[in-house]
Amino acid sequence: MLNGYLLDSAQWYLYLLVFARLAGIVLLFPYFNWPGIPVALRVWIAVAIAWLIYLSLPADALLLPSHLLEFALLLLKESAVGLALGFLIALCFSLFTKAGQLMDLGAGLTLSAVFNPQAGGQVTLLGRFYYLLVLVYYLAIDGHHLFLSSIAESYRLIPLGTGSLARELAGGVGQVFVRIFKLSFQMAAPVIVVLLIMDLALGLVAKTVPQVHVFVEGLPLKIALSLLVLGALLPLMATAWNDTLGIFSGYLHWFMEAW
Repeated sequence: MLNGYLLDSAQWYLYLLVFARLAGIVLLFPYFNWPGIPVALRVWIAVAIAWLIYLSLPADALLLPSHLLEFALLLLKESAVGLALGFLIALCFSLFTKAGQLMDLGAGLTLSAVFNPQAGGQVTLLGRFYYLLVLVYYLAIDGHHLFLSSIAESYRLIPLGTGSLARELAGGVGQVFVRIFKLSFQMAAPVIVVLLIMDLALGLVAKTVPQVHVFVEGLPLKIALSLLVLGALLPLMATAWNDTLGIFSGYLHWFMEAW
């Protein structure tokens, strides 16, 4: 049974602002931003989570706007906060796709890039595999609980109606870009180094035994070797993924504090 205070205009204003921020996060979060997921489902997910967060907020979490124009500006501000947080989360998860694409580049699998409706563009084989594997791992370690707790924490670090862009964000986001590319290269480095050594070996073979067509035999060998090295490293990747997700949490916390 719904309580009577839910009909109060101030409470509805509070809930709509909570929903505005959460809708931006859900729109860009990796699990929900695939084109195959219906928009109506995303909206209902945002409505349900926003309701839970709204119930946890104090009734005086927001001053009642004096007119509708002020409330509309608050809605736009909260939507911008949600989109910024969702973009940062999606950006952090994109490093796994970039790591897989770097492996594909060394193995010659970029030729297999095809249009993927879920990704909304062309993706390579290992890039998509690595990304989906990390998403499954994220769920396996209860990452969805971390997601919900981070969203709830955002309403404490960025109170409703008070968020504003800070100067520190401009340079800080650039550093995040650089750090993400560095992490993606570090994840792909073992495979890239092994493939570089194989390229050198194939070059020596081509010089010493010209009859061997290294361009013909070398491509399947590089693909097989990259898959073999990746398969051998996957059991050891759990520690690296845990550390990376911890770094993600640090970036998100810094971003919310700076905002």
